[in-house]
Amino acid sequence: MSEKREEVIMKERKSGCEGETDKRILTRMLLDGEITEKDLQAYLKELPDVSSCADEIEIE
Repeated sequence: MSEKREEVIMKERKSGCEGETDKRILTRMLLDGEITEKDLQAYLKELPDVSSCADEIEIE
């Protein structure tokens, strides 16, 4: 990939993990060096707390 293309891609994304919620994908991105631990922690801090939207269920 050309350097200019990489630069454009990086400008399009706020962070390397934006929009990802699958822990397996985030782990792969960390291992592949696509994102850093610092990027991931910053991304996780930006996520809203949606725990009030959860429904409690009973399993019998």
